[in-house]
Amino acid sequence: MSDNSSAGFASFAISIPLYRVFDYAIAPGAQAHPGLRYRLPFGRGSKTGILISTQGVSDIPPNRIKTAVECLDEMPVLSEHMMALAAWLSSYYLQPPGEVLFQCLPSYLRSAKSIKPTRVKFWHALPVEAELRERLRKRSPRQYELLVAIERAPEGLNAAQLKAINAGWHSPVSALESKQAIRWEWSKPAAKDNNVMLQAAPELNQEQMQVYTQLTGRLDSFSVHLLDGISGSGKTEVYFRLIQDQLAKQRQVIYMVPEIGLTTQLIQRVKQRFGEQFVCSHSGLTDWQRFQAWDRFRCGEVNIMLGTRSCLFSQCDRLGLIVIDEEHDSSYRQEDGIRYHARDVAIKRAQMLDIPIVLGSATPSLESLHNCERDYYTIYQLNHRPTPFAPPRLRLIDTRNTKLVSGCSPAVLERIAHHLSQQGQVLVYLNRRGYAPVVMCHECGWQANCEQCDSRLTLHQSIGQLLCHHCGYTLGLPAVCPECSFVDIKHYGIGTEQLEQVFKQRFSQFPVIRLDRDSVTSHDEFAQRLEKLSEGKPCLLIGTQMIAKGHDYPDITLSVILDADQALFSASYRATERLVQTAFQVSGRSGRGDREGEALIQTRFPEHPLMQALSDKSYREIAESILQERKMLGFPPYSRVVIFRADALSLDKAMSRLEQIGQYLQESVQKRGVRRIGPIPALMTRRIGRYRAQLCLMSDNIQQLRETLNEAMPSIKNIPDTHSVKWVIDVDAFDL
Repeated sequence: MSDNSSAGFASFAISIPLYRVFDYAIAPGAQAHPGLRYRLPFGRGSKTGILISTQGVSDIPPNRIKTAVECLDEMPVLSEHMMALAAWLSSYYLQPPGEVLFQCLPSYLRSAKSIKPTRVKFWHALPVEAELRERLRKRSPRQYELLVAIERAPEGLNAAQLKAINAGWHSPVSALESKQAIRWEWSKPAAKDNNVMLQAAPELNQEQMQVYTQLTGRLDSFSVHLLDGISGSGKTEVYFRLIQDQLAKQRQVIYMVPEIGLTTQLIQRVKQRFGEQFVCSHSGLTDWQRFQAWDRFRCGEVNIMLGTRSCLFSQCDRLGLIVIDEEHDSSYRQEDGIRYHARDVAIKRAQMLDIPIVLGSATPSLESLHNCERDYYTIYQLNHRPTPFAPPRLRLIDTRNTKLVSGCSPAVLERIAHHLSQQGQVLVYLNRRGYAPVVMCHECGWQANCEQCDSRLTLHQSIGQLLCHHCGYTLGLPAVCPECSFVDIKHYGIGTEQLEQVFKQRFSQFPVIRLDRDSVTSHDEFAQRLEKLSEGKPCLLIGTQMIAKGHDYPDITLSVILDADQALFSASYRATERLVQTAFQVSGRSGRGDREGEALIQTRFPEHPLMQALSDKSYREIAESILQERKMLGFPPYSRVVIFRADALSLDKAMSRLEQIGQYLQESVQKRGVRRIGPIPALMTRRIGRYRAQLCLMSDNIQQLRETLNEAMPSIKNIPDTHSVKWVIDVDAFDL
């Protein structure tokens, strides 16, 4: 690292989709520490940049180099470790370095606003041998000057005080730290009133204790552990024991869950167990609230960071463990902006820090099971619930030749009524929001389609609108057919809104709770709706993915899955995997208390092999058969997938851009035997008024695939990304 007094130039990362950094001049005496944010002149305006490195000279002519305007921070907002992690993420996922670095910051810090830290670092002196002191006095006068000043301050000196002594204090202080002549600590926060009565840890059952004991003997260095436990088997309690061990060692923990909805109940459990030692970070908080949580964790004021995907980038100095619950969940995969998988980046972060990481799920991803087969991960199993009853087997409800009532068969309605009469709670899963997914004219066949996407409009009866769930396009419900003026326009299919209406009429004496993105707009509202479940009284809970996982309500005695057949004929090769995971997650919500549970799945294809497997086999057995099928086809996890995606104002332009990319790839692809598919139109070709296409590379040899990309990317990176034609690269793409 260069001394800032001699640094004439610095390289900065700016959050724009370019694969390069930018050189700026640094004013004499200005801070030049990697990880600092600067306000930089850019074009006719300014942008925020993160300083990456300093150098005495630049390849750019001096008269063309602009001077950085203002340093926005007293201390770096990105640590050396986080900058190294960002560099790896950028290199592995082939994402623009500036966008990646800013992804590692809380949203509040991505602008050019100056911030005042909520805690302040103070440097304190350590005992120094006479030989070292004399060497500093003779050879490093600036270090010696600062050391003496720190020794004379019993309370230590902060950054502002050190700057007053020597404007170029960063480098000499870093040198003194490396020589163990000084150390720093955060200023102590004011003591909090903590009246929370902490809950004692419950006794582990024999199976939990066995897994916990095996884990604790293997957590001294980097290792990946997969806790494969059936729904309700007590995985969370094992996590808590491991977290408690880390806190006892004065270490910090990142605890990740896939979605905001899963944190509601978990927050209460964590608070009861660990008091005020944790903070939360999720999309339901404001930017300022998330920054405060990030800062408190960074300062060491709290030791547990609980949150969703973005909390992976929380900084701290004492990280000892990362826990990722529901590791199979697709929410950990970021598909917009910077494309990465939070689970895989977390594993890399643990490797860089030489700390363990624990993954958990009742339905582990096929990638994780494959890594266990290869002995990259260590697997542990919890096969029993600590309650009297095992998870219920899924029972198929044959709906062939059956008249459905708003999507429900008579058999399902009868079982719902029975469980409610027995004071049980009922969960009904339907992965389709709105009132009805199809609106059409029975006379001429006209359908209500989106004008901007290749998709149908969904009827939302509560607002009297037809809505596209992909782009948000809305259309008022027409009184007559726009094509033939016929007055009898029909709607077909069922969504959660219609289901709620039907259940409120049919089971009027019981509360009906609907959870989907239309009915729940905030984290607090989500929590309020779930309070009725906590009361233990009979009620109906209906919803989409929000209710399919993570919740632990012991009074749910019946789980029902409606309209699962669409996954049997999906074009996505992952559809089978998703259906199986969802089916076992939903069925696992019932029977978690002192009453036996029941689980039903409606289907018009009860003789389909997958439906038969769902009713007869365990998740692990089905996952094994899917893995064998993937291996035979050469699909992930037995191959790696990279997709170049383009979208443009016309399909021809998108395809042309991918052909250009394909030309740069062609020689290397042929030389290494990498499979190439496309360019071809995407499954949903038109979305939000733009046409989409893709070019796919596949190989069972990751080294050959990386070499192919490394050869071609220098040329591909220079292809412009314009308004009329945009392109992105998706490494380890989730879908083909």
